[in-house]
Amino acid sequence: MTASKTITIIGGTGYAGSAIAREAAQRGHKVTSVSRSVPAEPTPGVSYVATGVEGAGASIAGSDVVVGAFSPRGPNKGALVKVYGDLARQAAASGARLVLVGGFSCLRRTAGAPRMLEAEGFPEGVPAEIVAEAQENLDVLNALLADTTGVDWLFVSPAMEFSAWQPGEDLGRYRVGDEVALFDETGKSAISGVDYARAVLDEIERPTRHRAQIGVAY
Repeated sequence: MTASKTITIIGGTGYAGSAIAREAAQRGHKVTSVSRSVPAEPTPGVSYVATGVEGAGASIAGSDVVVGAFSPRGPNKGALVKVYGDLARQAAASGARLVLVGGFSCLRRTAGAPRMLEAEGFPEGVPAEIVAEAQENLDVLNALLADTTGVDWLFVSPAMEFSAWQPGEDLGRYRVGDEVALFDETGKSAISGVDYARAVLDEIERPTRHRAQIGVAY
């Protein structure tokens, strides 16, 4: 049986964050969700702290694992590199692991190829805020790759189809790759919120990679 961990999820009420919080609580971990507001329907077993992005770091003391699931939108736009950099320093000092929800376009098509955002960009017509969000995720990854704090970080990129608008199904399975994006036999790249959360919790409970990027898809 896996020992219970103290897990703090920054951005724990968003699509990815709430799925991770729910899965962690169901597995018996001590879970705290930090976000701008408390949800109308709290998840059983999850404690909630309401604070802005600038106060997120005050809630991670005593955590074994800090999960970063902030979306770089609204008040968070442009803040992720600094916020996650501060969390990395705090996590390194306390010995906590830092697990960040990444973006699909930060992955590569093939080994050694540029990351997709760098090589391909987005098709014409994609909203500017989506492009900006992807770039901010890549900036966060690049900062982690240059990290000198020694923090034990993991950047978990979901499949291309992964959002509240494409929730997917609970299939109870997933595949894990490294920096190269995963596609199924039809060329589709997808993962549901619940199966993504399972992958994150499995890695938290039984770490297989350290200071690395991984991708999760069916």
